[in-house]
Amino acid sequence: MANAISKTAYYTLACRAEDARKPRPLCGDTFAARFMDDDARQVWERFQSFREANASNAARHQIIDALVQEELDKAPDARVVVLGAGFDTRAYRLRGGRWLEVDEPAIITLKDAKLPVTEARNPLERLSIDFGAESLARKLAPYQDSRRTHVIIEGVLMYLSNAQRQDMLAVLRNAFPHHAVYCDLMSATFQREYSRDLHAVLVSMGASFQDMTDAPESTFLEAGYTATSSTSVPLRSLELAGKRGPAFIVRRFMHTVRDGYRIWKFERA
Repeated sequence: MANAISKTAYYTLACRAEDARKPRPLCGDTFAARFMDDDARQVWERFQSFREANASNAARHQIIDALVQEELDKAPDARVVVLGAGFDTRAYRLRGGRWLEVDEPAIITLKDAKLPVTEARNPLERLSIDFGAESLARKLAPYQDSRRTHVIIEGVLMYLSNAQRQDMLAVLRNAFPHHAVYCDLMSATFQREYSRDLHAVLVSMGASFQDMTDAPESTFLEAGYTATSSTSVPLRSLELAGKRGPAFIVRRFMHTVRDGYRIWKFERA
C-alpha cells in the first residue's frame, strides 16, 4: 500500500471478512472477502490473536452502519462522504445514499479493480488523494454546497495529531456547512490499559496513535459541534454477540472499558 496507515486498512478489512464467515456475524460485510488477497492475509496473520479487539472492529462498523442507515431511511438521497474510506463497502450494503469515498490512490485503484462502482446498489464516486501532498480542501471544493452531508471517519482520527484533526474539521465545516460526523474515538487510558499490545503491532507496521487524551471528543466540541449520540464499542460488541453476562459486567462495573472506546455522532448545524 501507499503508506503505513493504509496498511491498517487491511487489518480492519480482515476483521470484517472474518466476522462475515461466522454463524452469527456482528457486521456481516460479505463484500470484504473480495479484497482478501495475499497482502491482506499477511497482515491478518499478525492480528488473529486479538479476538476481542477484532470483534470490536466489526462491532464499531455495525454501530456506524445503524446510525447512518437511520438517517438514510429518512432521506434516501442524502450525501455520504467516507473520509479515509479504506475498504469500506457501505455503498453496496446500505439502503440509500449518494456516496463519495475518499482515500489514497493505491486503495482507490485496488477497489476499482476488485469492487467496481458499477456494482454498488447506490450512486457511488471515488476520489483519490495523496493526503501527505495534496489539499483535502481543494479536493472537496467541487462538492461544496449547503446540503446536509453525512461524513464517516472510521479508524482514522487516532493516527492524526490534534492539529491535523482540527484542520480536517475546518475543511469539513467549510465544504459542508450542514453535516454530521460519525467517528470512533479512543481515550488514552483505554489505549494504555486495553490496547497496548495491539498498538505495538501497529507501531511495528509504521502506524502509531497520536496525541491521545482522555477526552478525545473535546476536539469536536471546541470546534462547535454538538454530540448527539455516543455508543460504547466494547459493550455493543458483547451485546451483538449475545454475551449477556460479560455485557452486564462491562456496563455496570468496568466503566473504563465501557467509556474508553466509543462511536460518536456529532452535528454541525
